[in-house]
Amino acid sequence: MNLKTTVLPPLVLTIICTVISGALIFVNNITKERVEEINRETLNESLTSAFGEGTYTQTDKTFDGVDKIIEGEGGLYVYEVTTDGYNSDGIHILVGIKDGAVEGVSFISCSETPGLGTKVNNDDYLKTYVGLKSEADADGVDAVTGATFSSKGLKAAVKLALAADMEARQ
Repeated sequence: MNLKTTVLPPLVLTIICTVISGALIFVNNITKERVEEINRETLNESLTSAFGEGTYTQTDKTFDGVDKIIEGEGGLYVYEVTTDGYNSDGIHILVGIKDGAVEGVSFISCSETPGLGTKVNNDDYLKTYVGLKSEADADGVDAVTGATFSSKGLKAAVKLALAADMEARQ
């Protein structure tokens, strides 16, 4: 048995993997704060554009499937939800609910198929969710033609936010 051909290749591969892993950890530590800052800015921009200027505070409330629950002014609660559309975790939205009714829906990001799945990020379509008060109401919203998976994902996110809101207000 030749030690050079049996031990050396796995040893070299282990060293390479260790060095690459160390480099990834180093880069992650350097960029982590900046990525978190960008995510906060994106969230704040989405909150402001969808629900207006104001004070938004993340609550300590939790609900399965809801990323964050944010309390706004005047009884507004905003639910950050990430769901699957055509792509896994392709729909990342904010659903604002006030007095038990959807106040608005805003996308943080949409990684659905450009031109098809991204049709759900149309203002006119998002307005069809405004005023809904229950999951049954959301079932009545029609899907966007050509974007069935994305429509179902958006509908699931809104239904999840409505369910979370009902529990949060009890």
